Amino acid sequence: MSTFLIIVTKYLFILLMLFYTIECFCALKCKNPYRASGIFQRQNGIIFLTYLLGIVTIYMNQTDTTDIGVIVLGGAQLCYLIVVLGIFPIIYPNINKAILSNMCMLLTIGFIMLARLNFKSSIRQFIMVAVVSMLSLIVPFLMSRYDTWKSFTWIYCFVGIGLLTAVLLVGDKSKGAYLALKIGGFQFQPSEFVKIIFVFFVAGMLAKSTSFKHIVLSAIMAGLHVIILVLSTDLGSALIYFMIYVFMVYVGTHKARYLVLGFAGFSVASLVAYKLFSHVQTRVVAWKDPWSTISGAGYQVAHSLFALGNGGFTGTGLYQGKPNYVPEVEQDFIFSAVGEEFGAVFGMLLILVCLTCFIVFLVTAMQQINTFNKLVCVGLGIQYAFQIILTVGGAIKMIPSTGVTLPLLSYGGSSIISTLIVFAIIQGLSIVGATQVPVRKKKAVEDRRNVKARNTAKISGLENTQEIKINSKR
Repeated sequence: MSTFLIIVTKYLFILLMLFYTIECFCALKCKNPYRASGIFQRQNGIIFLTYLLGIVTIYMNQTDTTDIGVIVLGGAQLCYLIVVLGIFPIIYPNINKAILSNMCMLLTIGFIMLARLNFKSSIRQFIMVAVVSMLSLIVPFLMSRYDTWKSFTWIYCFVGIGLLTAVLLVGDKSKGAYLALKIGGFQFQPSEFVKIIFVFFVAGMLAKSTSFKHIVLSAIMAGLHVIILVLSTDLGSALIYFMIYVFMVYVGTHKARYLVLGFAGFSVASLVAYKLFSHVQTRVVAWKDPWSTISGAGYQVAHSLFALGNGGFTGTGLYQGKPNYVPEVEQDFIFSAVGEEFGAVFGMLLILVCLTCFIVFLVTAMQQINTFNKLVCVGLGIQYAFQIILTVGGAIKMIPSTGVTLPLLSYGGSSIISTLIVFAIIQGLSIVGATQVPVRKKKAVEDRRNVKARNTAKISGLENTQEIKINSKR
C-alpha cells in the first residue's frame, strides 16, 4: 500500500507544484484585485494539499519516531499554515499575499523534506519557525510606521563589523571556517543577521548621497565586512556581501562602471583566495573533477550528482531514494535530496517559485517613494537570489560548493530565522508601498502636468520668436 501511495504522490507533487508555479506568474501580471484574490486562494489550497500528501507519506514510512509523533507534528504544522495564511492577512489587510503564499509553500516543502531526512531536526526547525514567525509579526508594523531606520547608518556598520570580528577572534570553527558564536548553551551564526544590517548600512549611505566621496567611504566599510569574512574563511558569506554591495551601488547610482569595477575586483579576489586558502583549492578541485577525488574532497559533490541522476525527471518518490548518502544533505545539499525524491521537474519548478519571490521583492522596491526603502528591498532581494544561486549551483556542480543554505528549506537555526526576518521586512515595505499608491498617482499626474506645461511654454516661446522675426523682416 505504501509503495503504491509513493508512486501516486510523486506525480501528484509535480502536478501540484506545476499548478502552483503557473498561479505564481499569473499573480505577477494580475491587476484585478478580485482575480488576484482567487489566485491566492487556489495557491493556499495547493499548499495544504501538498502538505497533507507529504505528511501522510511520512506517516506510512517513518521509522525514526512513533506514529503519534508524526500526527502531533503534522497537526502542529497544519495549524501553523492555517494561522499564517488565514490570520496574518487579517492583522495586516495590505499584506503582500504573493510573498506570504510563496514563503509558506517553500516552508511546506522544507517541512516535508526535513521530516523525511531527520525527524528530530524537523521538530527543532519547526519550533524555531513557529516562534520567529509569531515574533516577526511586529516587524511589518515597525517598518511601515517608522521612518527613522536610515538614521542608524553607522550603528549598522559598526555593530556588523563588531559581530563579525567577534566570530573571527572567539568563534567556533566548523568545516574549516569560523562561523558561529556560542553564548551559554546557545549557538548562532552572526553573519546571517549581519547580512540584514549590512543592507541597511549600504542603503543608508546611498540614500544620503551617491557622490564619489560617499561611494568610496561606503566601499571601504563594506570591504572591511568582506575582509573579516575572508579571514574567517567564510567565503560563501563574503561573496554574498560583495554582490549585495555591488548591485546596490549600481541601482543607487545607475552607473554601469561600478558593476564593471565590481566584477573585475571579484575576479582578482577569487584568484587571490584560491592561492591563499587550501580549502578553496580543495573545493575547486572537487568541482572540476569530483570523480577523481570521490573518496576524499569530491565525495560530497559526486554523491549529490548521483542523487540527482538517480531521481531523473520525476524523482524516485519519498523514501525511495538515498539522500542521506550525501554529507550535510539537510543543510548545504538539501536541493540534491529534493531533486532525487521529487525529481528534476519539481526542482526546476521550485527554482521558478524562488524566482517569483525575487521578482516580487523588486516590484516592492519599485513601489517605494523613499530611496532608502527602495535600496533595502533591492539589497535583500539580491541577498536572497545569490543565496539560492550558490546553493543550487553547488549541488548541480555549476559552481564550487560554498556551504550556503537554501532559504526556507535547509535546516539551520540562524539561516531560517534571518530569512523569516527578511520576508517580514519586505512585507512591511510592501505595506508602505501599498499605502503610497495615491501619492504615486498624484505625483505622476503632477509630473505629466509639469511636462505638458513646459512643452506648451516652449511652443509659445517659439511662436513668439517667429512672430518677432517676421515683424523685423517687414
